[in-house]
Formats: sequence, structure tokens, C-alpha cells
Amino acid sequence: MPKHHVTAPGPWCICTRVTPEPDLRACFGFRTRRAMRALTRHYERHLAPAGLKPTQFSVLAALRLRCHRDLTHLAEMLGLERTSLLRALATLGDAGLLAPDHALTPAGEARFATALPLWQAAQEAVAAELGDQAGAIAILEQLGERLGRPARAPKGP
Repeated sequence: MPKHHVTAPGPWCICTRVTPEPDLRACFGFRTRRAMRALTRHYERHLAPAGLKPTQFSVLAALRLRCHRDLTHLAEMLGLERTSLLRALATLGDAGLLAPDHALTPAGEARFATALPLWQAAQEAVAAELGDQAGAIAILEQLGERLGRPARAPKGP
């Protein structure tokens, strides 16, 4: 039976309003944010010796692949807002890890080489916890694809 929250009448209402209380244990958004924070902290701990944040590592990895058309495409590939990508690029550039054309500098390549085994250790730890890594990745991909689409406007009468 759902719990209810009773609010006192306000100036806009002469009666008591009853609303269902959300069960956060069953909330996908709450659980996903909680898991994401734990995963982020996990990767931050692993990458700290290399002096990189998880997003910075992902940006360096993607830039090394050189498979993006432009920065907007790179942001989409990484699941970042374009402004967040630009901030990450500026930070990496200021640290001497990126050239003006966003290619990794020798220092950037060295930092990436230092971070790669740390990232691999983080990946292996998560994979060991998940068990079925391929299944977990498939679920995450499905959620990203299905829920990441722009909402369609409702059709009018």
C-alpha cells in the first residue's frame, strides 16, 4: 500500500491535499544517480595518481582516436554538453596536454600512458563486481539510446 503525505491546507485550498509518497528505492533516476556518483568516485580514486579526472581521461582517449568530425560530434560521442567539453579541453590545454588543434602533446601522450593502466584497473574492478559485463554495457547502451532521444511534441487534436 502506498504511503501518503498529508499537507496542511494553504491559502489556495480549503481542504487537505493527499499525495503519494515516492519510493526512492524503486526510483530509476535516484538509483542511477547514486550508482553514477559511486562509479565516478571509483574512477577518480584510480586515476588520481595520473592527475586526471574521469572526464579528462575520456576526452584524451577520444582525441587519440581522431574519429570525430568536429567538437560537437566529439561532445556527442562522449555524452557531454558542448560547453562541458570546451571547459575540459581548456583545462587539458592549460596543463600542456593538448596542442591548439586539440592533438595530444608529448606530455599529453605521456599522461595518457600513465593513466591507461590505472583506468584498466578501475575497469577490471567494476567488471568483477558486475559479473556479466557485456549485459551491463548493453543495458546502459539501450537506456542511453532510448531515453536520450529528444522528446517528441504531443500531436494536437
